[in-house]
Amino acid sequence: MTQFNDLIKMIEEPVQMNVVENVNTPEPEPNFTKILPNLTKVYEPFNIDTFTKELYDKSAVRNQLYREHAQNISAYDIASGCIKEIVYKLSNTPVESFADSWLPVLMRSTIGTAIHEFIQTNSNQFTESEVSLKVPSLRFSIRLDNLIGQNILVEIKSCTYTDYEKIIRTRKPRISDFYQTMAYKYILENHLKEAKDPKIEIRKGTSKPKYDSYDIKTVQFIYVAHDITATDVDSFGEALQRIKDLKRMFNSKSNSFFFMTTMLVDVTNEIATPYIEYVKNKISAINHYLDNNLLPGMDDPFIDQSKCFFCMYRNLCKKN
Repeated sequence: MTQFNDLIKMIEEPVQMNVVENVNTPEPEPNFTKILPNLTKVYEPFNIDTFTKELYDKSAVRNQLYREHAQNISAYDIASGCIKEIVYKLSNTPVESFADSWLPVLMRSTIGTAIHEFIQTNSNQFTESEVSLKVPSLRFSIRLDNLIGQNILVEIKSCTYTDYEKIIRTRKPRISDFYQTMAYKYILENHLKEAKDPKIEIRKGTSKPKYDSYDIKTVQFIYVAHDITATDVDSFGEALQRIKDLKRMFNSKSNSFFFMTTMLVDVTNEIATPYIEYVKNKISAINHYLDNNLLPGMDDPFIDQSKCFFCMYRNLCKKN
């Protein structure tokens, strides 16, 4: 019975137990404020009108945050912006509403960002990507897509099939895209030292230029078609036909990347000169107005009334 020795010992020895004294403590009162009514949540199907309102509100928040931090001239400002809107923006002029006038722009910008990331993360052909060119002396801050060595500048552009068809047919880049690349070329070749200054902070996810000198001889555009706008066609069948016509233009039925094309532009000749002069003059004009607290007049050569629909200052502009 040796295996039971410990058990017998436990039975024979008194067990030490902690005795809790009987203290008269009041029972806690129930907290009825935590009892909620038994409500049934009513769910509704997805509603496009509600979604439109959600986009409207989100675009207002997004644009307000952007405008509050927009202290520099951007590449878009140079390539496409009306100078009066730019001066309003950099002067922190209040606006009536920050919401976008055309809400599908939110989806297009998201698609465009995804296209950039898809190409950049799946290719090792670029020596530099997401290069920050920040030049405080010019109030200028831009981010170029890619560089290949010291001589090739690569710009990725998403576009509608309408623009894509025109680009393929004419073998010419969109004019605003070329202005944008000329802004990059101008900064790289003329303000590189300031852009490389390690004391100047840049946006997270970008990098300063890698080389100590650049001589951009070639600009390459990578165009990617991403959608057909509702105003371009009257039916889905017509949209499919447009895509088939584009395939025929490439003379390829099996090209799985028919919606992507590249275009090389030689800028060693005089083709770049007038565009770079435009860039320099526009930057100078913007800084002149800001330094002297002036607004551009309607006779300014950089006024662009075709941008009024999208401008957040259009009502204010009419008064001035």
